[in-house]
Amino acid sequence: MPPENPVSGNILKAAVAAILGFLFLSLVGVFIKLEESSGASVEWVVFVQYFTSFTISILLASKNKFRDLKTKKLGLHLIRGVTGVLSFTCVVIAISKIPLVNATLLNNTTPLFIPVISFIWIKSIIDKKIWWGIFTGLIGIILILRPSPDQLIKEGDLYGLAAGIFLAIAYVALKILTKTESFITVIFYYSFVSVVISLPFAVNNWSNPPAHIWILGILTGVCFISYLLLLQYAYKLADAIKLSPLNYSIVVFTGIFDWIIFNHVPELLTLLGIVLVSAGGILALRLHEKDNERLKHSVHG
Repeated sequence: MPPENPVSGNILKAAVAAILGFLFLSLVGVFIKLEESSGASVEWVVFVQYFTSFTISILLASKNKFRDLKTKKLGLHLIRGVTGVLSFTCVVIAISKIPLVNATLLNNTTPLFIPVISFIWIKSIIDKKIWWGIFTGLIGIILILRPSPDQLIKEGDLYGLAAGIFLAIAYVALKILTKTESFITVIFYYSFVSVVISLPFAVNNWSNPPAHIWILGILTGVCFISYLLLLQYAYKLADAIKLSPLNYSIVVFTGIFDWIIFNHVPELLTLLGIVLVSAGGILALRLHEKDNERLKHSVHG
């Protein structure tokens, strides 16, 4: 009997963890949609999610007597926090205006923007082959948005795209941070900055939804942390470049939930657009990370 290959075993464990992580992230979108349909404000949804995440990050940090909270990268943590909360806020707004699967897919255009953001920010070279991935993804975006002469882009679509761009900036900052910072450090400062930013807006537009919506709001934060923990575990077992094709499993999960719970069936052109954006994003991300060793990461989100 041949010996078990530990490398393939690790890749399988990493793949399962990554897929479970993206399942949890898709549930975040479902819970947000349900919260908003019950009258919860965008500001309330954003704050409750981040406050829950912040509370959990404190509990995680306490296990090591808060030693992980020492950092010399406050500036990067601030950039990551601000762009992260802007991205999430844009996603929440997009979910309230367009189908859940469209909002999720547009948010996941991030890999198409990462090479460009990396080039502008840290002068990372863009391989010519990466442009094929970006171009393929842009065609997919056009098929999903289907601009018309009287309306170039709908408001909800614009927020979805903005979420993807903001997340690309946060992603590059995160990649730099995870070279020296632990998972606990990153998630603590991300949650802390997000709570500080979102609190005044939440107070000004406070919602008082039914108890079950409060539960959904808290579950949103729990699922978000679970997603980050699972992705961290997956990336410890396998390179992100090998797992990148799984990133778009969230679109599949979200599409199923959108169909079953919200009775939304995407049109044929939308499905084709999803395929092109997914293919372009995977190609751009794989080629970019292959040529940029210092940007390979262990934490995603």
